[in-house]
Amino acid sequence: MVKLKPGVTFILALIFAFTMLLAGCSNSNNGNGNGGANGAAAGTNDGTGSGDAAPADDEGTKAANEPKTETPAKMTKLRVMIYDRGNAPEGMKLTEAPLIKWAQEQVKPLGIDLEYVAVPRAEAEDKLNVWLASGQAPDIIFTYDVNTLFKYAEQGGIWQLDDLLAEYGPQIQKNNQKALDESGMYLGKRYAIPALRANPHVGPAMKIRQDWLDKLGMQAPTTVDELYNVLKAFKEKDPGGVGKDNVVPFAFPAIGKAFMYALSGAFGVNPQLMNNGTDMFGGIWKDGKFVSNVATPNALEMFKFLNKLYKEGLIPKEFGTDVNNQQFNQYVAQGVTGFVENNDSGWGLTDSTRKAVPDARWMPIDPLKTADGKQYAGGAPDYGMSIMVPKASKEEQAIAAVKYLNWMADPATIMTLQSGIEGVHYKVNADGTHEVIDPAKNAKEVDWYAGPGDLEIIQQGQPMSTPEQLKIAGENAKLFDVDYYVAVTTKYDSVFANFTPASVILTDPRPFAQKNQETIKKFLNESITKVIVADDPEKEYNTMIAGWKKLGGEKYDQELTDAYTKIAYTP
Repeated sequence: MVKLKPGVTFILALIFAFTMLLAGCSNSNNGNGNGGANGAAAGTNDGTGSGDAAPADDEGTKAANEPKTETPAKMTKLRVMIYDRGNAPEGMKLTEAPLIKWAQEQVKPLGIDLEYVAVPRAEAEDKLNVWLASGQAPDIIFTYDVNTLFKYAEQGGIWQLDDLLAEYGPQIQKNNQKALDESGMYLGKRYAIPALRANPHVGPAMKIRQDWLDKLGMQAPTTVDELYNVLKAFKEKDPGGVGKDNVVPFAFPAIGKAFMYALSGAFGVNPQLMNNGTDMFGGIWKDGKFVSNVATPNALEMFKFLNKLYKEGLIPKEFGTDVNNQQFNQYVAQGVTGFVENNDSGWGLTDSTRKAVPDARWMPIDPLKTADGKQYAGGAPDYGMSIMVPKASKEEQAIAAVKYLNWMADPATIMTLQSGIEGVHYKVNADGTHEVIDPAKNAKEVDWYAGPGDLEIIQQGQPMSTPEQLKIAGENAKLFDVDYYVAVTTKYDSVFANFTPASVILTDPRPFAQKNQETIKKFLNESITKVIVADDPEKEYNTMIAGWKKLGGEKYDQELTDAYTKIAYTP
């Protein structure tokens, strides 16, 4: 599960640099690593990979940017959902942003009268449910939750898309085949078109202040015990010189906003298995059965570890109230924290911290080893969001929806919707590389919605650049430390390239999960906080497990046991 957090504004410029560089280096794009992510984050959050789409060439991009003038006599109104992150610059409105208007003009020759329907990102799933229940949903909707897809497919609430994709989606099939092979199906029929993650080497990873380690003469931790020792040293020796009472060794926001994915992996929880919505990897396979993350044999040990950190002041005392990451972001920006787990590659963290501490350098670390020496990272699959068409939409809207997504799957369109318009937002240099014309203009007109991939929904991110390409991109962007930028980006990519287990794809319905998962998730998120701050964490943990069972946690696990057994899963 990849979650995106606020505070990744600067990284959008780098996402642009990746995209621009790849367009100019299409003949040498043989990298295997980190494209637009976060964001996780931000999103966040999203992209390395090995997508099938070739980068757009300059002529193709120019063609895509040419104004289209021929408009069919009959136009079909098409309403498309778009995330609103509440980050519009002053004087800008999402549904009137420059690339929004560009897209509306470009699809008119397809007979599409395009309207974007903004929904607050944090409320998207709730809004989706309300829309579908009332029959008022836009004609294109999407979700990252496979259970939402299954639920509405089961209920007949969304269009079956096999025939429409075959007739109107040849470019989708060409560009997104990897994603199509892995997702969007329910009981053998296609109900969603999955976005392609051009770079799946993204997700939650641990980052550490390398400059603090260097001052202490310490190495990056490789085990939970070593992590504890490093955090203690940060607290007691204050390598940042911020004052011992001000040091926050491990910045940790509220449960539901925090990350415990890599940490749970260190306690043996496997990212290969289905997650239950909490901020941990999915679970384990034990004695032929699926066991949810919180009920695994080592889960109590992980919560005891966090309880120990809490009692010793190694994570913030007020973490439970930091529900919007505000305090977390302040700790990073003030330069008082030395360890985090989030979706950021480390570059965005450094850019934030160096405003207070110019020499600060965040660096990703490899996953901590379990007791038996295993290491787990939770990279993304080759697919991202599931894009659906509500059954309440008429056939002409369903056809227009697939035509729109097919237009969006063209490499030249991908380039523009991710990065801006050639000659307006970037220029092509003599060597074929692309360069931002006016960063301030891009920040206002493009980055805040195109960077996270909110407009270009059919492909998230670009394939990873090679170190050489990253260096060129960094130089073109006039970054403060190009060598560090290359190092932190390639290290982040390597975490997922080296330690992410192969994903396991489930397509069968799970009615109990579809009905009860949100309730279970909410209960667990509230209960985990209580365990971490409890005087007696084991007693509070047992109370949590009793409540989890009462809500049907074991039924949830049995459904997954049956699903994994059906596909003959073996660890």
